[in-house]
Amino acid sequence: MFSIRWILLASTLCAALAVGCHTLPIPLPFAPTPLPPNTLVYDAPTTLTIKTGTLLPGTSIAYQGKTETGQAKILITGLLAPKQLADTVDWQGAPAPNVNLKLTTRVASFDDQAIILAGTARLEIANVTIQPGGAPGTPILEFNAPVTLALKKDEMIPGTKIIYAGATPEGANFLGVEGYPYRKQLDSLQHVGRVHPKVFLRLDLRIVNFSETSLALGGTANIKIEQ
Repeated sequence: MFSIRWILLASTLCAALAVGCHTLPIPLPFAPTPLPPNTLVYDAPTTLTIKTGTLLPGTSIAYQGKTETGQAKILITGLLAPKQLADTVDWQGAPAPNVNLKLTTRVASFDDQAIILAGTARLEIANVTIQPGGAPGTPILEFNAPVTLALKKDEMIPGTKIIYAGATPEGANFLGVEGYPYRKQLDSLQHVGRVHPKVFLRLDLRIVNFSETSLALGGTANIKIEQ
């Protein structure tokens, strides 16, 4: 009898849920937010050093040494924010036009000379304009982000003008590279150039695997935000 009652109760609940599902839709809270077109996003681990009496370039975070009670004297947008070891220091803003930076860090160490923040940086670069080649200028901020990419045939590597053209007996075939266009598994593929008037990008990638219809890449992106 016990098992039969549970079966009847379960059936009743299922029927009630089935009747009410059209009026009580279940939201998907973890659905990714779509990015605007022509936008690059990088998530990078970061360690930032701010010397006493200076701003972190491109941000409104300043360090003014220790407080009278021995805390780190940090100013965020001009407001005093005393911090101790492992306390959060977060900031979001635009170090350059069309470049949004979100810092999520904690105090790693501090003394009378400087403070070190460690955590992550999220970069969103909008209105990307790709200009391959050239050399970087003087950076105010620099980040190194891990990169993994899955491309279809005839798809462009984000931030470049390099296109995967499919598999050949010589290896993966790329359009838009200088010189020899073929790479085999674990071979390197590099790119340098601007993606914004104030952002220089260097990609150091490796061919993870490839087929006639798809390509997997892994490596790092070095992003320099310039003066």
